[in-house]
Amino acid sequence: MAKFRYKALNATGKMLDGTMDAASSAEVVRVLDEAGFTPVSAKPLGAGDGRSWSERLTPDPKPAEITAFTLDLAMLLKGGVSLDEALVILTQMETRRWLVKLVRSLHTELSGGRSFSSVLGSHPALFPPLYVKMVEVAEMSGRLEEALTSIAAERQRTEALSKRLMSAISYPAFLGVAAIGVLFFVLLYIIPQFEGAIQGFRDRIDGSALFVFELSEGLRAVSGYILPTLIALLAAFLLAKRLMSGRSLGLELLSRLPFTRRLVIYSLTLTFCRTLSILLANGVDISTSLRLIRGISRVPRSAEAIDAVLADVRQGTRLSQALARRPLLPAHVVQMLRVGEEAGNLSESAARVSVFYEAKLDAALARFTAILGPVLMMSVSLLIGWLIISIMTALMSINDLLI
Repeated sequence: MAKFRYKALNATGKMLDGTMDAASSAEVVRVLDEAGFTPVSAKPLGAGDGRSWSERLTPDPKPAEITAFTLDLAMLLKGGVSLDEALVILTQMETRRWLVKLVRSLHTELSGGRSFSSVLGSHPALFPPLYVKMVEVAEMSGRLEEALTSIAAERQRTEALSKRLMSAISYPAFLGVAAIGVLFFVLLYIIPQFEGAIQGFRDRIDGSALFVFELSEGLRAVSGYILPTLIALLAAFLLAKRLMSGRSLGLELLSRLPFTRRLVIYSLTLTFCRTLSILLANGVDISTSLRLIRGISRVPRSAEAIDAVLADVRQGTRLSQALARRPLLPAHVVQMLRVGEEAGNLSESAARVSVFYEAKLDAALARFTAILGPVLMMSVSLLIGWLIISIMTALMSINDLLI
């Protein structure tokens, strides 16, 4: 028995935080659920996400590799191979050491009499609760290969969406970094070439030009600390990214900026509706679906809203009514979900909304990139132009004084 720290919602929606002795986090969730609470998380006490420091600092396999493993397993099961034999075949086929080790571990635990979902739940860094729950429901209904295919398809869509988001952000980010690099280069190497010409005339040149020369001097005075500082910031960022798995301060910041807020709203709506559709279609109840969606929500404000919606649903409120009380989804999306809920096809309605918002997100990303790129280019051009004009103004002023 180990001690676990849990978080759960009571019937009124209040968040409870406590500890419990149990054999696994799954048992903690089961006990809380039977007691009428809504489990939010269950982690080994003092262990964070259950991984050691060395495991935290070791790079995890890429999501695409887990998706490929899921597809391979689904294909073998569809071919009539048993789950036990499929794992053995994958062990023989694979050449990647980490995957061979993982599959052997899964096969060993499965041979010990455990269910496949509980075996996957022993590796939360690779198989999130959403993945495990869909496998658990599929095992009970005898549709494991269909569930794995559905999981793999959804992961592929999510990975493609992440790539589109990164592509939309990477280009403007590159331009921003390039602008800063050009500014540093001009201030550190170009401006000093003209300092000799202004000696003795500093009190007579234009204030804007004087500011450029003083800025160059100040930057050169601390130039020896720039590279170590950048390296330290990069290392701190990478470490924070590893240790703050599941949280995204960057996404929270983007949700507050006026020109990126719409992108975040589209992305959250797409994730919520698509995940809800898949879970309901695979036989997962609404309360469990909301808890799993809450687990993959990366914006803190949306997680809090989902907690409140979940508490209302547990008290008997319809999902659409609970969503209408919270600023989580756009009003017309809630209306579409209400229609589907009343017609008894909530899963289909959520799927239609997700398709619609995927198209809207693609269009918004295209507009965002098309606008921000030229704006940054113009900003860089104006910045360099200002520096050149300031230098030329200073030199012309000195020339006039000499004449």
